[in-house]
Amino acid sequence: MSVVPCLVDKWSEENNSIVLTWKQNERGLEPNQGVLKRCCSESRKLLQKIQGIPAAPERLALEMTVSYNTFLFSLSVSEASEIEAGLTHSLLRALEAAGSQVSCSDPVQLWEAVLQTLGSSVCVPYVHKLLLIQWMLWLMQCQLERVLALLMQTDHKRERSAPLNLQTETRNLALSMEEDSSLMVAMAAKDLKDLLHVCTVICQGVEQMKMEKYFEALDIFQEAKGLPSPRRLLAQIHNLTGQSFAKRGQPHCALHFYRKAVEVDCACHSALYQSALVFRQLGNTKAEMEALHLLYSAVQLQSDKNSSCASLVSPATLLGGEQMTFISRVPSPSLILHTLAHTCVSNGSISDGVEYYLDLLASLQTDGKDIIHTGDGTSFPRIPVVYLEAGFALLKAKRFSDALVVCEDVVTSTLDFIPERLMLDADEKQNVASYDVILQNVDYVLWAGAAHLLQAQAHWNLKDTKEAITNFTRAINTVVKVFIKQKDWKQKHLGNTEALVERIMTLEVAKGQALAGRGLCFLEKGQLKEALRDLHLSLQMTPGCKTFKMLLSEVLWRLDRREEASAHWRETHSTSDAPKSVNLPLYLQLWPDDTTFDFSELKKKVVEYIEAKKS
Repeated sequence: MSVVPCLVDKWSEENNSIVLTWKQNERGLEPNQGVLKRCCSESRKLLQKIQGIPAAPERLALEMTVSYNTFLFSLSVSEASEIEAGLTHSLLRALEAAGSQVSCSDPVQLWEAVLQTLGSSVCVPYVHKLLLIQWMLWLMQCQLERVLALLMQTDHKRERSAPLNLQTETRNLALSMEEDSSLMVAMAAKDLKDLLHVCTVICQGVEQMKMEKYFEALDIFQEAKGLPSPRRLLAQIHNLTGQSFAKRGQPHCALHFYRKAVEVDCACHSALYQSALVFRQLGNTKAEMEALHLLYSAVQLQSDKNSSCASLVSPATLLGGEQMTFISRVPSPSLILHTLAHTCVSNGSISDGVEYYLDLLASLQTDGKDIIHTGDGTSFPRIPVVYLEAGFALLKAKRFSDALVVCEDVVTSTLDFIPERLMLDADEKQNVASYDVILQNVDYVLWAGAAHLLQAQAHWNLKDTKEAITNFTRAINTVVKVFIKQKDWKQKHLGNTEALVERIMTLEVAKGQALAGRGLCFLEKGQLKEALRDLHLSLQMTPGCKTFKMLLSEVLWRLDRREEASAHWRETHSTSDAPKSVNLPLYLQLWPDDTTFDFSELKKKVVEYIEAKKS
């Protein structure tokens, strides 16, 4: 009979030794994940020894404490289902020790039996520790109804005048948090209960946000702010409060809480990202770029750190993958960098935008990504688009030779994918598979054509008119590979969606720009008939463009067609630019805005001609 007490003492010392090892590791500046795994392994072995003999009341406190520690150690190294099975086994053994035989597969019913049998015994603090484990497992899976059913069973005597409510249950929950000084635990029950409480409230708030009940979510987050919580979790509560205000159309309130989130925890990247979105909505470009720059720097800093931190129970684990994705969603570093580069260039900060684009291209090359087949065009643009945008930015920065090199990468990578001719029928309804192939082929043509167009503009700016004409011609020859049978295709739904219509219209704009560019080159060389032909064609592709009309006036004047030239001139100055019929990609927005052609002499001559006619 004296063997059992000896075993209890020995196993208690073994448990305390394991926990002490963990505690010493946890206090270190950089807790070691290997120590956590070792503690988990040793605790499991100890639990197996204890459960290798029949359950008994005198060992119940020890067994439940070791079970509690083992489940906590296992959290980051085991599946939740494995911990759930171990918990069920521990509960059945507890009932067995109390002389109660229960065989049921439903965890809620099992807990009801455990709490009824042991709820008034000296083992209550140990039972409640395992109840926290169950709460934790169900919270991780966002099974809030099960959590409510579990917590309601802890106090059958309390009168409930109000409807069943998880917030009320967690707020009024009475659990025995007493600790046994002879049995050490990996995490104090009170600390775990507090963390579970605040995470449960946050989970409820997120669920309200998903249902677009933002007013109710704000009430819940207000309660969460008053609960004990880690600094990083408090920052996320402020962040979620800001997101709720943003969704309710109160951007300035949202910015206030995003700022509080970053003040509480500078690593709350989601708050920085959400701030950038609000600044974009408010049209505050400078603040948006500052927020994006801070976000990119913060993300880079975090990725450079060696994250060897080991944590028993983290808020990220408790809130589950789906919840945390919703709470702390932040784009990838590449997407942040692309957004920053695109925003800078779109808003005139060309030199900054160029540097961001070059950093982005360097990171893409370091990652070994295929320029054609990487990027799905949804979260991150297709990589040829990124290269074309970089080429555009380099042109704007007058780094013409660099632009040529970047665009050449697009030309060579698309060469083997461009179809000889792509005939489209506006009357024909495509199936999904063939439609996707058509879209992809049109993209190849567009990317290659745009690359030649940007190269032509670079040669033009380098005063190499011959190479400019060659590349404008290549751009034209590329984009005309896509041909539509019907002349009235713009009035029809081409294919299955508007996506193809927009791409074809973008091709038309590219073709118009290439024709105008070549026409300008012919004008410079004095080849007026060729210039007239190309400029007429360009205006068919891009009607209403004032710069192209003025170039046409210049050509007509030099051909001594004064009346036509002055008519085009008057038309150009009496109307504004026609609204763009398509939302052009960034890389097609350079030409003709940066056309360096002096129209002052033409203006003087036309004005004199018009005045002379009046007199």
